Amino acid sequence: MQETSSVSFSGIFALRDGVSEEEFLPRLHVFLQHFIDMGFATDYRVMRREALEGFGKTLPAFTYRSELIYPDLEREHAAYEYVKRRSEQVRSLHVTMNSLVKPDAGFFLETQIA
Repeated sequence: MQETSSVSFSGIFALRDGVSEEEFLPRLHVFLQHFIDMGFATDYRVMRREALEGFGKTLPAFTYRSELIYPDLEREHAAYEYVKRRSEQVRSLHVTMNSLVKPDAGFFLETQIA
């Protein structure tokens, strides 16, 4: 088995009422790409939840999941510290994107083990 150490920071969320995917996605792409451009992350994915009848009833309500992929925990932690410093560029990108999302978004971190 190949040893892996990639890390994913995921957000689950829904858009505010009246906000379309077409309006939101370009802002999300710019925000996520910023972490790649800064050398923290290597890739990202954005997915729309497709409901399965009878499944997922215990999950929180969400429509989308974004995943920012890092090569290791050190880079993810560095990116998190970068966001916490609230420098103008990342703060501005975050506010622009986040203003279109409902406030009950959830986040989690996963480390690939296999």
